[in-house]
Amino acid sequence: MNYNNLLNKSNYLLILAFVIVSFLLIMLLKYEKEIEESIFKITTNNVLYITRNNALYIKDILNEHNDYIDDIKADQKLRDNLEKIIKNLTTDNIKYAYLLYKDKHDVFRFLVDGSSEDEKSYLNQKFDITNNKWFDVYTSKKPVLIQHTILHNLFITYLVPILQNGEVKLILVIDFSIKTVKEINEIIIMMKIGLILLLSTIIISLLVVLIHHIKYKKMQKLSYVDKLTSVYNRNYLDIIEDKIELDNYVIAVLDIDYFKSINDKYGHEVGDRVLKEFGEILLHTIRTNEDIVIRYGGEEFLVLIKRNSIESIVPLSVIDRISENIKNHKVYIDNETFISITVSIGVNKSPQKYKNFLDAFKVADIALYDAKNSGRDMIKISEEICHL
Repeated sequence: MNYNNLLNKSNYLLILAFVIVSFLLIMLLKYEKEIEESIFKITTNNVLYITRNNALYIKDILNEHNDYIDDIKADQKLRDNLEKIIKNLTTDNIKYAYLLYKDKHDVFRFLVDGSSEDEKSYLNQKFDITNNKWFDVYTSKKPVLIQHTILHNLFITYLVPILQNGEVKLILVIDFSIKTVKEINEIIIMMKIGLILLLSTIIISLLVVLIHHIKYKKMQKLSYVDKLTSVYNRNYLDIIEDKIELDNYVIAVLDIDYFKSINDKYGHEVGDRVLKEFGEILLHTIRTNEDIVIRYGGEEFLVLIKRNSIESIVPLSVIDRISENIKNHKVYIDNETFISITVSIGVNKSPQKYKNFLDAFKVADIALYDAKNSGRDMIKISEEICHL
């Protein structure tokens, strides 16, 4: 299996793992919602029905009054009667039942509280809400159910509006909790744990694949980069050679002049320093994401210079800058001693005329040797020599 096939399989594995994780996550959320809805229907229907009937009964009692709120505030006997009705709602599960109104400042306040004496709120006492759904009762004029938690216990607040002249005047509120059937709880919890464990396993597997994928991409990139000069190497050229669109590039081949003499005189450490700084100059001079620099071998480099049309003015100006930047650069041997280098360059400005990259490269390579044989430190473009 080659690197490309391995990379493709890694990509397919990543996509498959992502689809599986997403599917399981959606199913988990969907399943929990269905359980929630089923439990609500089973455990709340009777309570909600009784509460709505009590709200209708309270409205019937208040129908003979001109203003529900003011009359309840003013009439202790009426409040006592309403309190008895509301107290009848309280059970082991329905812990609180009370009648509220909203003042002109949108503050909810108690009118009647069916709680025990030690927990009962007084008339007009402020009631702090924790959910904006309380205000929905006034816009929808319909009962609102607020869920606080689920599975082990259902904690629910049920708001039933009482209308006068088409406007919500009062809200009958009950707070209740209903324990779910133990067996259902255990099954749901076990299923959730199982799904979460499976989901966690897939996520961990996905992370492992991602890490290996990233490592592979880094290793692959390193295998295409020359460690000394930081430009691409021959391995990279082997990969892209058949994919190079010759219409889009000018080919330049560069050779450091008298490099062997530098090695002989100053040693390979200085020679490596020359190559390293030479590579840096090339990378700083070319146009990032457009031009390509490759160390072809030894002190010989290949530069593919992008052009936007058949005209070669821009690529040739890049080549000129490369030559000038190299000539103006000083390679320091120590704090005081430095050497200057020059470069010979062969250029094929019309590679599209050749059937493949290798033939086009040979033309630039021949031009390079013509430049070297003509005295070095020059650019040779096809049959024309440009002295520097």
